[in-house]
Amino acid sequence: MSLIDRVSIARRFQKSIQIDTDLGSAEALSGFICPQSSADVLVSMARHTSETGQGAFTWTGPYGSGKSSLAIALSALLDGNAELEEQAASVFGNRLTRTIREAFPTGERGWRILPVVGKRGDPVHVLGEALEKAGYVSSSPGLNWTEDRIVESLVSLANSDASVHGGLLLFVDEMGKFLEAAAQDGSDVYLFQRIAEAASRSNGRLLFVGVLHQAFDEYAHRLSHELRNEWSKIQGRFVDLPVNTMGEEQIDLISRAIEVDGGKPKPGNQVQTVANIARKEHPESAERLAEVLASCWPLHPVVACLLGPISRRRFGQNQRSIFGFLNSSEPNGFQDFLRLADEADVYTPDKLWDYLRANLEPSILASPDGHRWAIAAEALDRCEGSGGDDFLVKLLKNIALIDLFKERSGLVPSFELLQTCFPDLSEDPLKDALALLDKWSLTIFKKFQGAHAIFAGSDFNIDQALGIALDDIAELDYENLESLAGLQPVLAKRHYHKTGAMRWFDMNIAPAKDVLGVAKRFKPKSGVIGAFLLVVPTKGEDEEQIHDLCQEAAELSEEWDIVTGYSPQAWSIVVLAKELLALHKVSNDHPELAGDPVARREVSARIAEMQAQLEMELSKFVAEATWCRKGELPKQYSQTGLNGLASDLAARRFSRSPTLHNELLNRQKPSGSAIAGQNRLLKRMIMHEAEPCLGIEGFPVEGGLYASLLRATGIHAETENGWRFVTPPEDDKEHNLAPAWNAAIRYIKDRKDRPVTIAEIFDNCWAKKPFGIKPGLMPVLSVAFILSQRDHLAVYRQGLFRATFDDVDVDYLAKDAETIQLRWMDLDKVSRSLLSEMVDLVRELDGKNELIHLQPIDVARGLVAIYEKLPSWTKRTMRLSSRAVQVRDMFKRANDPNKFLFDDIPAFVDPQSADISEQFDVHNVVSVVREGLQELVQAYPAMVNRLRDMLLAELQVPNLSPQSLIELRDRAENVKELAGDFRLDAFVGRLAEFEGSDQGFESIASLAANKPPRDWVDPDMDRASIELASMAQKFLKAETFTRIKGRPEKRHAMAVLVGKDGRPTPLLKEFEVTDSDQKEVEHLIDRVSETLDGAGAMNKNIVLAALAQLSARYIEDPKLEESNSENGEVA
Repeated sequence: MSLIDRVSIARRFQKSIQIDTDLGSAEALSGFICPQSSADVLVSMARHTSETGQGAFTWTGPYGSGKSSLAIALSALLDGNAELEEQAASVFGNRLTRTIREAFPTGERGWRILPVVGKRGDPVHVLGEALEKAGYVSSSPGLNWTEDRIVESLVSLANSDASVHGGLLLFVDEMGKFLEAAAQDGSDVYLFQRIAEAASRSNGRLLFVGVLHQAFDEYAHRLSHELRNEWSKIQGRFVDLPVNTMGEEQIDLISRAIEVDGGKPKPGNQVQTVANIARKEHPESAERLAEVLASCWPLHPVVACLLGPISRRRFGQNQRSIFGFLNSSEPNGFQDFLRLADEADVYTPDKLWDYLRANLEPSILASPDGHRWAIAAEALDRCEGSGGDDFLVKLLKNIALIDLFKERSGLVPSFELLQTCFPDLSEDPLKDALALLDKWSLTIFKKFQGAHAIFAGSDFNIDQALGIALDDIAELDYENLESLAGLQPVLAKRHYHKTGAMRWFDMNIAPAKDVLGVAKRFKPKSGVIGAFLLVVPTKGEDEEQIHDLCQEAAELSEEWDIVTGYSPQAWSIVVLAKELLALHKVSNDHPELAGDPVARREVSARIAEMQAQLEMELSKFVAEATWCRKGELPKQYSQTGLNGLASDLAARRFSRSPTLHNELLNRQKPSGSAIAGQNRLLKRMIMHEAEPCLGIEGFPVEGGLYASLLRATGIHAETENGWRFVTPPEDDKEHNLAPAWNAAIRYIKDRKDRPVTIAEIFDNCWAKKPFGIKPGLMPVLSVAFILSQRDHLAVYRQGLFRATFDDVDVDYLAKDAETIQLRWMDLDKVSRSLLSEMVDLVRELDGKNELIHLQPIDVARGLVAIYEKLPSWTKRTMRLSSRAVQVRDMFKRANDPNKFLFDDIPAFVDPQSADISEQFDVHNVVSVVREGLQELVQAYPAMVNRLRDMLLAELQVPNLSPQSLIELRDRAENVKELAGDFRLDAFVGRLAEFEGSDQGFESIASLAANKPPRDWVDPDMDRASIELASMAQKFLKAETFTRIKGRPEKRHAMAVLVGKDGRPTPLLKEFEVTDSDQKEVEHLIDRVSETLDGAGAMNKNIVLAALAQLSARYIEDPKLEESNSENGEVA
């Protein structure tokens, strides 16, 4: 059975008392116990009032110490309600009741009670509202409360009906909230001084009790020295009475708060042991303490003793009362324990350590206990890192917690006390564990205390180092402070939702003495369009001076919007900022911290705590600041109002911003995945312009970009000529992109004497007001702009004219917009005539270019395209006519369409007069260019044909007929891998695949030249011709040896030797016959045989002699070969 089913917290301790709502409630008094410490407070009040006439008091104590309950009980005793008086008297007891009534006589109808709960606001208005709510003052719509009116009303109310009422008792609960608000906005709390003085002069008729959670001067510790002195005077008007239940009183309250269904179990021996140790100096009270500790079950008695001291520690803004802990469901808290525990479990000190570390460690580290806590936490980390088991870790947690709060609990982590935390463990294992902790230098045994303690491994004095760092900081480094403070920019949210472009203003801190210079020097970083300056005083400037400086700085807004803000509590920013910078200085300037993890942990915690305080103060500054802007009256804005102001300023600056809702690219710097999608879209824009949706299928990233940026805006649309990129519609007010297009066109036209880079257009036109287009959109919009204006724009890449804007240019543009330049094209009447003639030339020499758009840019592109399509050899060779070389060089230098067409070409034809003035000149110019281009176009094919014919002749291939090529490939297949020559084998392999095309021959020639065609130069072709002839001869020789490998002979070598007419040297003719010639040979043999047979029987010698003489005639006669060559055969 879970403990949550048996254990509960008494109802009275489950909620806090509110004096304004619980006043006069009998239920609020039910179960209230007045500890002796609280009774002493009331006695002290009574004595001060009776003996000195003091009427103003402050009750100071931590959360949960019973201050509000005490106020309710005192009010019940004095307010004249007989039933409540009787109940309160039973709480206080007869003696204390008599003392109070003697000091504060009630009269017939008791005291008037005015309960007030403090809040962050003006105490004048809060007290006035309380007087009206209580019915002590009649309310009227026009009533305006002032300090004088408040004091007069209180004094008048206290003195009225003196015979009936005892007086007026003013309770101000949460008075610290008024003090905090006054400290933050720099206002005074003089009203409290006036009320206190009036109370002390009222002869006991007016009592003023302020309830505080910390001492009065603690609220003023961040004020200037002058203000602290003023607050000290006010504090002197009050008698401060500490309300804080101590020791056994707190334990007794805990025992009353914990209720157990079925009764609490019988205590074990550990309860008495803990009581004896805690009351070692007063053993007579140990028995009573043991009974109270036993009633705190299921809290371990050590935990019950520690909760009081812990609740009195001040852990930043997270102070917790004992009863807050008992009702807490936070991790490792008491309620969390009850849900998971059974009847055999108790809430031990190690669980309390876990609760504090999980929920309060940052606040503890920033408190006075931070150093010792950091040492203990570091020891625990080292224990776990050294392999300590669960028992060792729990033991160390018990030692750490008890040692940390030993001063106020009376407990020290002695062996006897630690035994009570592990009642089921015998002495030897516990002694061994303690010895091991000592050996690991995690704990140390202090003989004079007879107890163990956490080993202090750090001797770094952070407070001393911080003091030195504070002295070293003469002036604040505001740039460093801005990064440390985590100031968030002010977003123009409404503008973003309207246009899709996120714009923001920097939120910066500026010293009042330098705010004018900061405003003048302001240069926005990437994406920023202005600044909100938080102005803080540094030289004692008063509010009026700061207001004037802010207004003057705001008037400096010219290129960028500057909004300046000031707040009365700005001085607190300086104090916090200085301490934060000092802490960072300590962290950075002390190398010993590198070897001191405890000190590092403490410094880091202090920095985190101080940074959180600074951020909170800055948030308050922003919320309460008065903002000055150019041409407007100073005004306060909420955070939402600041966002609205930022949107108004953004809309005014970028009044013609296009509306493009795409979060991937409409931003300052797109992500990697967005850029990848953008690059894919850019390629499709170039290569698939004529397709719907650019041919994008499905829903990839580029599909979303296309839909929102190109299709929605109408930039990519279906026209009469199919899908094309077009100028944005002028009537599209939804996206409003046409003005940006027109502005870019005007910008280029105004600079038509030179190319303009894409980066220049973007930086000086699109990115500036009134457009403010984001850099992430630049590549896509720039490419769309170029394609939509292609008929009028000349495109250059790195200064060189581009006949075609292709995907390579897009890659350059996306990486660096400086590499792509644009220039606008214009022409006159004579230029149009030249243009018309050039159109025919382009169509003549480039059959694939129909040249539909007769614009200069298109014609120039067509001409340059003819040149760019030339083989690389043609662009290098000098085996051209001088005219062709000059035309080639002119095209090579072409970098501007207008200049190329209307200046360079005419100047080339007639250097003396580059001006074209009549039709004759036009024809002459076009004729010269035509001749040069024709020669250039035909040069390479002619060179290739010459080499090919030479090779075929060497190979004894008669022509390029399909049959001849088939025979050549067969011959090559027959010779493959025959000679064992790798180079010859490569040559043979290419011949085996040769089908007569230029590409096929380029492969063979590349082998001979040892270079690919793109690298050929003139000497390479000379070497290639020799090498081709050499390899052809090797090929022929190899053919004669095919029989060696059993392959059929494709050629037959023969020789004829004839001696004639007594010549000293006989005639010799060697020749070869291919398989393709064999049929013709056999046919000729048949015809010769028929002739010889028809001549009748002859002597063999006569026949042979006739054949020999006939052979000699054919050997000596060259006409036969010439005749064959003329018939189209290749010799």
